[in-house]
Amino acid sequence: MSRILRRAFATFPARAGPSTTPSTIFPSAPSVTKTIPQAVRRRRTEHDHPSGRATSLSPLSDSDLHYANTEKNFPYQLEKDYQSLLASATFDNAQLSDSELRAGFLKGTAEWRSRIRGYAPRGKVARHEYLLGVMGGQRISAESEQEGQIEGQEGEEAIDPKSQIVGQRIYLPNIQIRLMRNHVKHGEEYDPYIATFRIPPSMTKNDLRSYLLAVYNLEVTFIRTDNYIGEVGRSRTGEVQRKSGSNHTYKRAVVGLNEPFHYPDDLDELYAQGLKNGVGDQWAQARDTWLQENYSLNISEQMRKRAMFKYYRGTRWRSKTHANMGNTIREIMKRRQEREDQVSEEVKRRWSAIAQESLGGEGQAQTA
Repeated sequence: MSRILRRAFATFPARAGPSTTPSTIFPSAPSVTKTIPQAVRRRRTEHDHPSGRATSLSPLSDSDLHYANTEKNFPYQLEKDYQSLLASATFDNAQLSDSELRAGFLKGTAEWRSRIRGYAPRGKVARHEYLLGVMGGQRISAESEQEGQIEGQEGEEAIDPKSQIVGQRIYLPNIQIRLMRNHVKHGEEYDPYIATFRIPPSMTKNDLRSYLLAVYNLEVTFIRTDNYIGEVGRSRTGEVQRKSGSNHTYKRAVVGLNEPFHYPDDLDELYAQGLKNGVGDQWAQARDTWLQENYSLNISEQMRKRAMFKYYRGTRWRSKTHANMGNTIREIMKRRQEREDQVSEEVKRRWSAIAQESLGGEGQAQTA
């Protein structure tokens, strides 16, 4: 029980301060760094790269590269791709600095890698066109313009390559995807740019990303998964098998978001934001009032407690011979009390007999 309570209280630390706000053009970049596995983080800190510390080992998960005034460099392959893009494109805003172009290029690369597979744009040319759309530039060559003129002459309707499916449509099976509250350690701030899902072990990252985009129109920036193996036990026949219930095998997926997400009942966050903006607890009280008026949380909790009390009020063991620990201890205490009462009565009887004998002996001596 203590573990459950500790896990529940650790979700929303009391008055931990307002949540983090995005300070880069890639909102979930700090979340990417925070959710890096411990083994990868330890390997990056212990082993230096031959090219030096100025080169980022993982540019998409390095939040320093998403700042416009960063001093770190791209890896060799990413730098080569960036220079190739600059040589074959022009930008609308000629006043953009090299750092700003690099930040836009990195943002476009992250979005390109998290795109939905199976659509028409693919290859280096399509990727460069997508990056130029994010960076605000256009290609120098006129190949795309010539293709547009030919389609216009033939009179055919131009199809957006981003909405043209070239792969086979995949239908997901009947599975359960549960949204869980983020695990927050005690004293740390709640990160609204990540969401935690519990998915089946057979589901992949691409499946989850396609599901969120198709059903909820939710674009994600990154996905990290880890498997939780259920406990092993034995059945009544002695067969070794996985336990069911809360100990079953599942996969946890931590998803990066472009926009912050808070639960409606997160009043601590509204209280911290209100203190930061100088309005006190007005926002938290307004949200609490709205929740009570629309969902009647307090009334539902009272009705639940009343129903549980009524349900368990008459639950007790009727049979005195039932093989129950409480009945067994009660019977032991009852027999012990009976034995002690018998002992005390026997002691009183003997003392009274001794007292009568002593009084009778003294009377006979006086008479003589």
